[in-house]
Amino acid sequence: MRKLSLKFLFLYIFLSLLLFFVLLFLTLPKFLVLDKMLLKNGLYLTAQKVEEGLTYVKLKGVVLYDQNSKLVRFDSFNISLSPFGLSLSGLCDGKSLYVEWSLGEKRLKAKDFTCLGDVESLSGDILIKDGLYGKLEIKGLKAQELKLEELSLDLKGRVFTAKGRAMGLNLVGDGQIVFNPSNPIKSTINGQVSGGGMRLVISGRLERLEVKR
Repeated sequence: MRKLSLKFLFLYIFLSLLLFFVLLFLTLPKFLVLDKMLLKNGLYLTAQKVEEGLTYVKLKGVVLYDQNSKLVRFDSFNISLSPFGLSLSGLCDGKSLYVEWSLGEKRLKAKDFTCLGDVESLSGDILIKDGLYGKLEIKGLKAQELKLEELSLDLKGRVFTAKGRAMGLNLVGDGQIVFNPSNPIKSTINGQVSGGGMRLVISGRLERLEVKR
């Protein structure tokens, strides 16, 4: 009987502590938590308006920077917490960018998103698990002294194949994905595309790809 009472006592203490930490999280200034998380990854966020609820944050007039320049802007950006994970959705000029963060995997979706700093538009559906999977399509990516009209990446975990078009030439190639399991945002890709006597090197993170001749 005493052992049973002790078990219930420990269970009560555990549930009380769990409830305390959940309530603490729900009452924390979530925008400040988000800001600190971004700073750890070398990213900086500004917002004209912030609205917080128990399980959400709504931002207006959002701009995200890295250490060198502006990465992306949003007219509105929403963060929602659910029992299944975290979801982030941004809207700019009527186009959306969506990120779903659940146990074991993350997914990024975009369709003709036009508010990125160095490209005209971006579309993709990328699953992040033990690597990067899915497709990423970029239009109007600026390279050295030229513009890559189209670039399509077929991501296959730790490798990818690529197709592109520049100066009227069709380009094909492949490369490797250097996946960072502890921080997928810092994963990088390295590869090349070539065709018609032209060769372009593709490198960098997904949010800031670089193409060099």
